[in-house]
Amino acid sequence: MEGIAILAICVTAVLWIAVTGSIPASQEIIRLFLFATLFLVIKVLFIKDMPSPTASGAIVMAIGIFINGAIGAFPILNNLARSLTLILLLLFVFIAASYLSDLVKGRAFGTHFANPIGRFAVGTWIAGTSVCGVALCQRLPEWKPLVQVMVLGNIGLWLYFAYQAMGSFLQFFRDETRQKVHGVLFLSAVSTQSLVIVWKAAFGDSPMYRSVAPWAILLGVVFYFVSFYLVARRYAGEGGDFDLDRDWYNTNCITHGAMSITGLASVVCGVIPTSLTLMVWLWVISWFVIIELIEIARAIKRTRMYGLAGGLLVYNPTQWSRNFTFGMLYAFNMNFDLPAGVAREPLLLSLHQTIHDYFAWIVLGLLLLEITVFLRDRLSPVTAAPESIS
Repeated sequence: MEGIAILAICVTAVLWIAVTGSIPASQEIIRLFLFATLFLVIKVLFIKDMPSPTASGAIVMAIGIFINGAIGAFPILNNLARSLTLILLLLFVFIAASYLSDLVKGRAFGTHFANPIGRFAVGTWIAGTSVCGVALCQRLPEWKPLVQVMVLGNIGLWLYFAYQAMGSFLQFFRDETRQKVHGVLFLSAVSTQSLVIVWKAAFGDSPMYRSVAPWAILLGVVFYFVSFYLVARRYAGEGGDFDLDRDWYNTNCITHGAMSITGLASVVCGVIPTSLTLMVWLWVISWFVIIELIEIARAIKRTRMYGLAGGLLVYNPTQWSRNFTFGMLYAFNMNFDLPAGVAREPLLLSLHQTIHDYFAWIVLGLLLLEITVFLRDRLSPVTAAPESIS
């Protein structure tokens, strides 16, 4: 009972600070310190002590893209955006500290880079840093110097990650490892495009940026279609052996999410022709429908096999990728205006407006559900169903 009481007090204190804004905005560092203290108390007393899986950066990606996009549809939450951004920064720091601990202990490569497929999850570190940086620039612009340091470090990490990713791509083309590939490969594209977005947020526009950004986006597109080919070839080779529960991965939703962030990067940099961005938008919508119909079919099958809790409410870090991709679709759609000629097409105009008007509710609902599943796992762990969620 003491533990429950302490947890209730901590949660109440966090909510009070966030809702009332009782600490002046000019003293954000004090607010951050209080949040950090409360986080530490909750973590020490209630959260399982375990290292962060490689894909945990997706937590920051999912929450961050909500703050950067869909939160604007909810005035009450939008008023709390500064406090939520501080909480996002703390999540980023806590997760990054776990990875730094692995580095200090000499196990970073073996844990996060040794597996040729698993190393792609490091892309969540890069994209998570970028999303967090954009949130800080938007909500706490006085912290921009910190973001600039984060961006420079992020580029260094991306260079090593891109080197490792290209090594994996070559390996997938020449040996049987390709039989196990899945949507995590698309994080090579996501991480690349995220740098285009966060650089402009941190350093602003410049002739150099406008020259380099299109080439960076093109590299991300190359990563995307190499990944798309490898994943498509894997599933085409499955034939009759394909099992929707066993062989389908949460990360496959990045098929449309990676192209959503490509579209957003194209809009942000301001030098990509609108006609090309429109093609990206249409590609995203098409694959969103295809992938999510498969996801619904898989959810139905898993519910029948394991029940609701065992089939859908077993936590896995890769689930955050779904939240990110949904949030990214909204952010892309929100920032992209249909070209004048296309805007006259009633179907496309209606689709664009519907996403703008209603999709934020889906993004929020899925995010709250995933936070609940996460807390359910960390506060009272459950046993996963066999081959539960990949």
